Amino acid sequence: MTEVKAENSINRIKGTAENPRFIERVPSDTVFDFCIALKKMEEDKNLEDFLIEGLKLLQMDALGGSGSRGYGKIVFEFDENTPL
Repeated sequence: MTEVKAENSINRIKGTAENPRFIERVPSDTVFDFCIALKKMEEDKNLEDFLIEGLKLLQMDALGGSGSRGYGKIVFEFDENTPL
């Protein structure tokens, strides 16, 4: 399920809207279930920590474009069963 949001810019001298555009996005508070399978090799001892650090960095940034407008903000929630 997605929603379409209309945006434009305002020409402050003319007082008119210009450059209309439509952005398709996922509504806020949408929940996705996902699973990550990680195969550890002997030489990759810190791979799990590296993955968790990457997910934390992704939460501090944005997924996709227009992150400066607040689009693409995500939060990861882990189950109690998650072996971290």
